[in-house]
Amino acid sequence: MSYPKNPYEIIVKNEYYPGGLKEVDIWNYYQQNRRNLLKETLGKTLIVFFATSLNKTIVIRKNKSKGLIRLTPTDYNTIVSGRTLSFHSVMDKYSNYGIIDIDTDNFDKAKNAIIDIHNIMETAKFTKDLQIRFSGKKAFHLKVDLYGEYRIEDIRKIFFNHLIENNIQKKYTIAHKKFRNIPNIDLNRNVYNAGYITLHSLSIIGLKCMEVPLKKVKNFRKEEAKII
Repeated sequence: MSYPKNPYEIIVKNEYYPGGLKEVDIWNYYQQNRRNLLKETLGKTLIVFFATSLNKTIVIRKNKSKGLIRLTPTDYNTIVSGRTLSFHSVMDKYSNYGIIDIDTDNFDKAKNAIIDIHNIMETAKFTKDLQIRFSGKKAFHLKVDLYGEYRIEDIRKIFFNHLIENNIQKKYTIAHKKFRNIPNIDLNRNVYNAGYITLHSLSIIGLKCMEVPLKKVKNFRKEEAKII
């Protein structure tokens, strides 16, 4: 799509954007981050959250003309518009990485949990690299790069077993329904066709999914993920 037809129409309005996030703000952000988003989504099937009106989105899994949604340099501006708010990547049947989601509404507890999980996963023999990401909404994801490729369901089991072996269940729930004030370590992104927010994408509340270095997690503020 070309430059937005209604560039000053407000798409998102909340505590982070009290004056509103406009179509042109979203379009400019994705133009400025074109290279980063293309690199992150290379070869991945995507889920798109498309804004229909103020603070309302629909989920799109297929392109009417081309089937499954994938970003390429040639179709980037066909898919990205002022209303293309958020991109989620879809898990394949086999993967060389997995995602651990910290599920809690308490941001301070989310920080403590992601640090704990990072430190535990760092000790695993299967871990090649780790990256903490602010999800753009409530908490954090941990991307765990692996030595080699595994069935995605096996990745979930490997993560679960390692966390249990390190007694994470004594402090948090794991692969469980969320309890008030107890962060849940959610491994359900590691399922075929499951989605997770893409690094450099905006969330549906307009904050960007971004990497947060381990040493900066404690002092990280959600406002750092604003785009204007």
